[in-house]
Amino acid sequence: MNKIIKPLFRFSAGHVRPKGPIYAPSIQERLIYLNLYRDGVFDRIPAFVGESLLEALKRFTVDEVVGSCDGGEKLDSILEDPIQPNSYGPLCSDCQVYIASPWVERLRPRDYREELQLDNAVQVSEKHSRLSCTIKIEKWMDEMEVSTALNNSNDY
Repeated sequence: MNKIIKPLFRFSAGHVRPKGPIYAPSIQERLIYLNLYRDGVFDRIPAFVGESLLEALKRFTVDEVVGSCDGGEKLDSILEDPIQPNSYGPLCSDCQVYIASPWVERLRPRDYREELQLDNAVQVSEKHSRLSCTIKIEKWMDEMEVSTALNNSNDY
């Protein structure tokens, strides 16, 4: 008679042994590519699901997107859905980008804090203009077309 011996796991007090397979998403499941157009040059940059568009552009060292405030205080709260009302949000418009038409309609509508900064932006704020610090990368954004603003200098 064969006995099935189950290994005993000792966890700290109050924890139980996890049931089923432990699932961790692979990098390929989290990785998407964005099409970036800047000064007439096309680049295909990688981005991870869950990070902000600003983080992806900074990792790729896009000089046209400065993002000096890093999305303002409590950056994670501006990426949540719904947005936390008690955060300051973006404090500048240095990370302004333009999103192409098929994708801009699928993005979450602009928050009033993003609208305020885009109204103060040097570039003309149009429907396709967004702040990259307020866009959270999602799986459906694969091959999204993003253009940088020509002059992103912001006078405080």
